[in-house]
Amino acid sequence: MCTDFLIQSGDGAWVNGRSMEFGADLRTKIYVQAPKQPAVLRGLEGEAFETTPDHGYVGTSSFDLPVVTDGLNTAGLSTGALWLPGTEYQPISLSHRNVFCAFFVNWMLSHCATTDDVRHALESGSVHVVGGQWVAKAGPLHFPVHDAKGNSIVIEFLEGKPVISNNPVGVLTNRPVFPWQLENLRNYVNLTPWDKESVTLGSQSFAPTGHGTGLDGLPGHATPPARFVRAAYLKQFALQPKTAAETAALAFHLLNSVDIPLGTVRAKTQPTLTNPEGVEYDYTQWAVVKDLTNRLLNIRVYGSPLAWSIDLKTLDFTALSGKQLPIPTGQVALPLPVL
Repeated sequence: MCTDFLIQSGDGAWVNGRSMEFGADLRTKIYVQAPKQPAVLRGLEGEAFETTPDHGYVGTSSFDLPVVTDGLNTAGLSTGALWLPGTEYQPISLSHRNVFCAFFVNWMLSHCATTDDVRHALESGSVHVVGGQWVAKAGPLHFPVHDAKGNSIVIEFLEGKPVISNNPVGVLTNRPVFPWQLENLRNYVNLTPWDKESVTLGSQSFAPTGHGTGLDGLPGHATPPARFVRAAYLKQFALQPKTAAETAALAFHLLNSVDIPLGTVRAKTQPTLTNPEGVEYDYTQWAVVKDLTNRLLNIRVYGSPLAWSIDLKTLDFTALSGKQLPIPTGQVALPLPVL
């Protein structure tokens, strides 16, 4: 389960927040790819992705593989992979470029600068995102895509075809499919950031129990529809920050509202040698906030609330290209001032 959203600062910067929820430890690292430098990437089953990127990019990898699950490129394009059961990828094309679904994020970050670039590649058929029936069951994915101009789309693969939707609210979670999630927002139009007024019944006046009564009915559980509603309404109601840095701080606050602590969401699964208790814990393993305008990627992991930042404008892509960098998990202990 994951949550993704786009917000804008008062000075025009676009900021993308995203959380990653998963049961198994993804062993996430930061992957760096330089532009114009040929790369051959291989997946868990030996799938190969060969490319010479037009853009450099930084993203999150999983299982010590260069398979990017979320990232930002030097053109300000941001995208990632979110879980969507029911996905059916495209059939292999004999005349166009086939990209294995696990590498689609890598491909977009390598070759696209805008959402229009991504849309054209899929609608023209110049790229096919492929994966067999077993792959679609084991790794069903849909993709939010945002660019530095504030454009936002969602890409889903249904019945073997790409379905591209404009994203007017700039939010995505998981299933059901995006159009259903958008329509479901109509069930919560009663929500408001304003406290409710007192009401008089008979001869007595009853005041609200406290602040926040306008949000009565906002779903608070961890399901994808609840997180979609929560993210959409809270980012709409939040006061717009003036600067990109303040907007990044707001994005982390919004991510706090969909955070899943370890142990609060559980599923029974088949016991194995590595999981003898047969329980899967879905929890928030990391969260990223990406400033698309200023090309900054901020990341924090479950073990620490401290966010670490990467500036794509000053990053030495050539020296780090193809490398996976560990994400710091600790906090620096500073001595208390002497009073």
